[in-house]
Parts: sequence; structure tokens; C-alpha cells
Amino acid sequence: MRRIFSMAILAASLVLASAPAGAFEGDLPEKGASVDGEVHEVAYHGDTLYAGGSFGAARDGDGTAHPRGNLAAVNAATGALEDFAPDVDGTVYAVAVEGDWLYIGGAFRKVDGAYLPNLARFDLATGQADRSFSPRPSATVYSLETHGETLYLGGHFASVGDFQQHGLAAVRTSDGTPVEEFAPRVGRGSVRDIEVANGRVYFAGGFLGVDGAESYAALAAVDPADGSLFMDFRAGMFVLIRQIAVDGDRVYGALDGRGGEVRAFDARTGSTRWSVPVDGGVQAVTVYNGLVIGGGHFDRVCNSSQSGPNGECVDGVKERRGKLFAVDTDGRVLDWNPGANTPIGVNTLRTQPDGASFAAGGTFTAFGGGRMEQQGIAVFR
Repeated sequence: MRRIFSMAILAASLVLASAPAGAFEGDLPEKGASVDGEVHEVAYHGDTLYAGGSFGAARDGDGTAHPRGNLAAVNAATGALEDFAPDVDGTVYAVAVEGDWLYIGGAFRKVDGAYLPNLARFDLATGQADRSFSPRPSATVYSLETHGETLYLGGHFASVGDFQQHGLAAVRTSDGTPVEEFAPRVGRGSVRDIEVANGRVYFAGGFLGVDGAESYAALAAVDPADGSLFMDFRAGMFVLIRQIAVDGDRVYGALDGRGGEVRAFDARTGSTRWSVPVDGGVQAVTVYNGLVIGGGHFDRVCNSSQSGPNGECVDGVKERRGKLFAVDTDGRVLDWNPGANTPIGVNTLRTQPDGASFAAGGTFTAFGGGRMEQQGIAVFR
């Protein structure tokens, strides 16, 4: 159960502001290819947007359905569905691109008929699965992050191959073998997201601590080489954090719960800079053109940091925001409101590396209060 700790410690007041001119081309996403189910993660490679989730088909611009087994690719510039069409026999929760490879993680057993459980990769040039790369984590992989010749993975696993390592591990991109020197001691629960920045591996999720210390639960940072804990980074969180985004000296977190938040942490100390509460869980966060975008299964956002356990605004106004909202880097709520639908809403947000766009993945089927149909994947500029 979520502890009511977060709002009382914050003093900054947030006021409603208008979005800066040119911040967005409009409230609605661009019209493009969509899927017939749920998207859990997206990743860019140039203008190609890879989407992983739980779906059986994707639709191109004219509405024609094409078979897609839980993994698809869309041209983010044109919205066109691309030909990449592998068959993954279970849910894809994680997608990452590095060099010549597309990595996927999730809860699957076979990829294009090959036994590659929970973690696999594809050659970007050919679109073929690499059958020689088979780390074999023992259970679900929720997050992947590449860094040089290392692939970090987070999830609910207890081992990778024969190497016993819970929740957070690393493998070599050369051959998929575990990096046994990287051995952080993550407590019970799962790791949901990983970001490498500032010489640290930041990771978030629903785990109960690191090195036996509960004060490092849900969000912590470790050394990229050996996994030793950075004890100076202490966020003191006791709520599931589904996604993080690191930008300079800030770590932004998507805090889930009956009343969720986007929260800004100091990237060195983990201390809270500000938070923006909503009336449902926040499941996704990204930074786009100097703005912080939050996504989840909420309908309203508070323009004050004071709220109750279910997102009730204590001393501010509750502004309508359908599953997505934006704030500036000081936590001031902006008036951008795409108005996405469905109870679960947005699962993930990712910004294109060159900053040209950002993408949302989730269960939504429409935007603008139903004016525009767009299911599962949406690209904004």
C-alpha cells in the first residue's frame, strides 16, 4: 500500500501556465500506423520506431491489417507501417537499439521459431533473429539499456543462464554471456526501467531495497562496472516507479498508484526537487524539447503539489488531462492536453534521439475526446 509521505515534504507551489510557443505542433498526434492491442515499449532507430507489446496485427494508413506478432516497426516521419514482421510468441515489454542490433525483452519463449526465452535480438540490416545470442534470463524482462559493449536488463528474473542474479543484470553484447562482475544486490520485487547516465546505472521499479537497505527501494543508482551501490543517491521512495528519464542533473520518475505523480529528483543525491500529482497512476515519463511529459491512467492533474492518497487536490485546482500532460522543468503545468482514452492509457514514452518527435505506447484507441482514432502507438511533434 502506498505510504502518504510525498506531499507533506514539498513546499513549492505549482501554477498553471500556457505552453511555450512552438513547444508542440498541436494537441493531437500525427496520423499513422497502429496496432490492434497494447504497446508496452517503443524505441527509435533514426526515423524507424520499433514497438513491442501484446498484439497480433498492425494497420497501415488505409486501415489494412497486417500480421505482426507482438513486435512492429513504423516510420516515425511518414507514419507508414514498415515490412519488419517477426513472430514473437509472448508479450514484449522492452525494446532497445544499439549499433546494428534491435534487442527485445519480455515474457516469451520463441522468436521466429527459435527458442530464445525472454531476451533476444535482431540484425537491423536483415531483420533476422540472431540465434547465437541467447542469454536466457529465467523470467520476465521489463527493461533493457545498452551502454557500449554492455546490455543491462531489469525484470523479475532470478538468474541469467547459469548466473544467479536477481532483478538487475548485465550481459555482453558480443555473445550474450553474463557480466558476472556486475552483481548488485537488489531486494525482492522487480526492476521496471534502467537509464545509464552521469557515470551511473539508475534503475527503478517495485523492488524493496538494495544491499538490504529499504531506503534505496524503488529508485537507486549503482556503478556500471561492478554494481556497487551509490549510497549518496537516496530517493527514499516506497511506491512503484515504472519509468525514469535522466536529463542533466535531474532524474524524472513516473510514480504509479491510485494517485500518481511525475517527480523530479536530484541526479546526484536523489532528493526531491518537485512533484506534480494526478488522480491515477503515472506509468511513463520523457523529456522533449525542454519539457517533461507524463503519461498513465489518469484524467486530471493538480496544479499544486499538495494532494491526498488518491490524487485529490488539497489546495489547488484539478485540471483535465486525458492520460498525458506536460510540465516545464520547474514543475509548472502546461495547457497541452491530447485527451487520450481507455482506462490504462499510456504505458511508455520515448523521445527521438535527435529531438524531432516523441512517441507514446499504450492501450489508447483515440485522442481529442474521440475526434481522432489512433490505437496503441502515437507520435507527437
